[in-house]
Amino acid sequence: MKQLTEQMQQANLSEKEQAVMEKILSNISNTVFLSGAQLAEYCDVSAPYITRLVRKLGYTKFSEFKEVLSERYRRATSPYDMFQNFSDESGITDVVKESVLQDIGNITAMEKLLDVSVLDRAVDAIDRCSTVYGVAMFASEVAIHMLEHYLWRLNKPFIEATGIGLSKKIEFSGIGSDDVLIAFSSQRVLKEVRDAAVMARRRGATVIAITDNAANPLACASDLVLLAPVTGVSVDYTHVATLAMINLIINSLARKNPEQVRSHLSREVDNCSSRELFCL
Repeated sequence: MKQLTEQMQQANLSEKEQAVMEKILSNISNTVFLSGAQLAEYCDVSAPYITRLVRKLGYTKFSEFKEVLSERYRRATSPYDMFQNFSDESGITDVVKESVLQDIGNITAMEKLLDVSVLDRAVDAIDRCSTVYGVAMFASEVAIHMLEHYLWRLNKPFIEATGIGLSKKIEFSGIGSDDVLIAFSSQRVLKEVRDAAVMARRRGATVIAITDNAANPLACASDLVLLAPVTGVSVDYTHVATLAMINLIINSLARKNPEQVRSHLSREVDNCSSRELFCL
């Protein structure tokens, strides 16, 4: 099969068609998850226009074009290809600068994408629930551990389900309508995390996704979506914006219950002092 860029060159696209394709490909992390109608709306054209464009590129149906986009996205987000694009000839100064700029960019993008009303609803759901469940796999598990620590400091019951088989853990848990499930997965989205979200939602729990795209399968399976871009490092994705989102949630929870937090932290100070845990 010909490469998409080659098909674009041979299709003799009009200026407008070229612009539509550039918009699709330059924002592939968003467009790869869209249906034909959604893609048309995203590009500000009609659905028949997208159909004609897909056929002009040599595809008989939209699903063929979608699979090409999916493969392009898979390659762009695979650890191997990310590492291939990372210059191994860069000096340490270049690595430091590039890494810091990537993380700053992700946090800046997170702030721009943040819907404060959604954050407020998520915080309110966590505040009112009986138990918070957290699900994540592999690299995203670092976010679960941080969330668990902070919720423990707020005296909020927390149950984590991580690693392979996490969807079964949620299936056989007691999660219900009084609970909240917070799910972490980004880019291609892990099926088990998505399945856990679907299961929890069926049982009446409020499902909050912390992910990088509002149209991906995890976002679509959730009640509330908080966006944290993960574009970054050379061997996987970066969690800096995700951890910053957790900070926003925890700080907002603490602000809602200041007296309760003061009381809990005061007891913690007394316990730490009596056990001489610190050097100073």
